[in-house]
Amino acid sequence: MSDNSICLLPDEKLVIIPDLHNKYDLAEKIILMENPDMVVFLGDYFDDFNDTVEDADNTSKWLLGSLQHLDRVHLIGNHDLSYMTDNPKLKCTGYRQSKHETIQNSGIPWGRTKLFCWVDDWLCTHAGLTNEFYMQQKTKNADSVQKVLDLSRHDLESIDDQDYFHAFFQAGFSRGGSSPVGGILWCHYDEFVDIPGVRQIFGHTRDKVVRHGKTSISEHYCIDTQLNHYAVYRDRTMKIKPVGRLRD
Repeated sequence: MSDNSICLLPDEKLVIIPDLHNKYDLAEKIILMENPDMVVFLGDYFDDFNDTVEDADNTSKWLLGSLQHLDRVHLIGNHDLSYMTDNPKLKCTGYRQSKHETIQNSGIPWGRTKLFCWVDDWLCTHAGLTNEFYMQQKTKNADSVQKVLDLSRHDLESIDDQDYFHAFFQAGFSRGGSSPVGGILWCHYDEFVDIPGVRQIFGHTRDKVVRHGKTSISEHYCIDTQLNHYAVYRDRTMKIKPVGRLRD
């Protein structure tokens, strides 16, 4: 497996788990049941309605352990970015300083997390790479999806710089932000438009149902249903599965 690419062997199984928001115990049940060869988490490990510092502490301990697994890829969500930096311009709803201090004291090795990864030809991000944002970032020196995604690394390296404009970490108008559309941590599903020739799977925008779009050249899934669904990828086939009784 290269830095941001997972190429599965025949019959190998990969599980994709969307936004956790402290539900790490349910994620572990999914992993135990599926027994996959690889796992990709789509981010948003922290913050939930009426959660506590104790919740943040418990999730921190889980994430610290989960990051030790070589068969797990942990993507960054907008709620995680809040706790990776002291930069006040990158905070989002649910953030509290008391939780920040607890998470910071846990010693999470954030350098092991990623902003995106490829599973064969499926692009995995927290919120999706919408075509409008892609075209905004596209230049002569960044003339492909991969090269545009590579630009996001500079945003991550500069998260503590309050004077730097973090394009990939901006929220769109529909999320109360100042950009026309959100970047890969903030893109709302209503803003999402497929990039021709690209298949994507992401979370971030909650709904009761999984949203799926497919054309002759593109396809996407938005699987944030408050962890009522997850994805299984095997033999180049993406399948969405309900969590069902595992929530009990």
